[in-house]
Amino acid sequence: MDDYSLLKEKVEHGSIRYPIQYLKFDLTSLEKEYPNRFYVDRHWHSECEILYVEKGTLELEQNLNTIMLHEGDIAFIDSEDLHAITGFTKDTIHHAILFDPQLLSSSMNDAFQNDIIAPFLEHISGFSSLISPDLLAYSMIHRLVEDLIDCLAQEGDYAYYEAKVMLFQLFLIMYEMELFVQKDIHYNEEQRLAIDRYKMIQSYIKEHYKEEIHLEELAELIECSENYVGRLFKKIRNDSPIHYLIQYRIEKACELLRNTTMSVYDICLEVGFTNASYFIRQFKECMNTTPLKYRKSFRH
Repeated sequence: MDDYSLLKEKVEHGSIRYPIQYLKFDLTSLEKEYPNRFYVDRHWHSECEILYVEKGTLELEQNLNTIMLHEGDIAFIDSEDLHAITGFTKDTIHHAILFDPQLLSSSMNDAFQNDIIAPFLEHISGFSSLISPDLLAYSMIHRLVEDLIDCLAQEGDYAYYEAKVMLFQLFLIMYEMELFVQKDIHYNEEQRLAIDRYKMIQSYIKEHYKEEIHLEELAELIECSENYVGRLFKKIRNDSPIHYLIQYRIEKACELLRNTTMSVYDICLEVGFTNASYFIRQFKECMNTTPLKYRKSFRH
């Protein structure tokens, strides 16, 4: 597969009837899954995402940019943006609202549709990434996001109706305060190409992680040099592609340790390692514990 569809998150957010979803992440309750720190690896989805940090600190990696989010900050992630999230404090609490941007679409080409919604849906304009408390429009957006969270914590038709109205209000505020950015000038052609190449490589690794993967074949995949592949990963994730492969194998091993009774050796082979001692060493380096201790922590 030579595209980046594998990076698209497989989880459905919302439903056809309610194409919006609210999630709350309290990191104090996620320590077993993330013994070192909370981390959601780079991925993309067709939904837009609003992040609100209630407490603590998050790092948001969005396309080629890295943003530190502190208490009270609000971040917007456009549809199909490549992004990753890291929690730096164990008591961090953050909220995520994901919605299909098509829910704002209308067959009536009125001024609101043509001036605000259509450019957004056509990826001509996009969100400003960060809304911080020192921004003029912050109080209005903050209040609206909190109302959205309260609304979506409820269930049923009327909660969705109200949430949809609030999203229209949010878009109106963003438009009035000139907080939409022009996509065509936000990233130049070289930057967009780098993002797409990274997506292709990461997709390839996720599809073939059980196999032996060499830097040479990753370079051939995107028709660039091996040095370019190394520089690309260094620029986007401050890491090497081979180390990312190891981390991804460890992530898949964790899933098997939690959800199956397979032996550690069988899991080692299943996720692409060929040497059990090396697997255990890499697992301990990534997770600060051994595979057996990790499994036992989920058996109580």
